[in-house]
Amino acid sequence: MKNIIEINDSKIITEILNRAFMTVAKQYNFTKENAPTFPAFINSDRIDASLNNGLKMYGYKTNNQIIGCVGYSYYKDQIYFIERLATLPEYRHSGIGKSLMEYAEDRIKDIGGKIAEIHVVDKNATLREWYKKLYYVEMRIEEIKTLPFNSCVMNKELEK
Repeated sequence: MKNIIEINDSKIITEILNRAFMTVAKQYNFTKENAPTFPAFINSDRIDASLNNGLKMYGYKTNNQIIGCVGYSYYKDQIYFIERLATLPEYRHSGIGKSLMEYAEDRIKDIGGKIAEIHVVDKNATLREWYKKLYYVEMRIEEIKTLPFNSCVMNKELEK
């Protein structure tokens, strides 16, 4: 897809994640104190560490500006995490997130991945429904003791 490029600049990724996830943080009263690892508060050092550990990140570019991103990383047994999906608030509801998800899924299939797994704030029913429209299935709820929310784990079987 011509609008999607690989990105390795942790500062750009961090800026997108911070801005995009801040709306969710405000909605659910997440703060740097009660959810320091939530993407709204993540720092570029943490992104650098993830990139060095195999996270592949892609950005959606328009008018020479990256306005969204998504990443994936290997988990186990042909299962890959899709993570860090974000679209800047002013560009939402225009298909960018769906395009980024499809791109990540295609890259995972290209390297032999069979299942894509995502983790969603369990309270965010709207986002969970959006992923269901992309054929993700709720697998389980995981308790996260270090954060003020649980994670809804959703999977999608990828077909070649």
